[in-house]
Amino acid sequence: MQSESEELDKIEIQLKSSSGDYRIPGFSEGYALYLKGCKKGAGYTGGFLLLLGFAIAALAIGALVFGPSTITYYRSTGPSWFQYVQMYAAPIMMAGGALFTLGGYLYSKKAVGREEFLVTIYKLIAPDGQVVTGTVHLRYLGGDNFNIAIN
Repeated sequence: MQSESEELDKIEIQLKSSSGDYRIPGFSEGYALYLKGCKKGAGYTGGFLLLLGFAIAALAIGALVFGPSTITYYRSTGPSWFQYVQMYAAPIMMAGGALFTLGGYLYSKKAVGREEFLVTIYKLIAPDGQVVTGTVHLRYLGGDNFNIAIN
């Protein structure tokens, strides 16, 4: 959630009607600067690590919940793979949680689209002078131009 000071720092765009094409000066330069700070492929890598970490943690939790209270194995063959998971469920669960956390961090570094960037950085002011809080349909037209429609 944004603080009040961040909300006040947003650049205002005064809309002249509830629907129309608008030129937003400096948008393309700001968006290009934003893209330089984003990591390429962070969305895919982060999503993969989120899924992998969740699967590993779920496997360990399943072994704890549904596994037997005692683990027996033959000394000559040793424990099976799943018995190792049962014996070391807590460290495996922590490793899955760490991968999940890392994946969430990387996923948050992925670039957002132009429309979402516009809504994040700019404050839209309706023709009646009120801040637009309802549904807004944005369409990027190229350069600094957008089609903005308020419902």
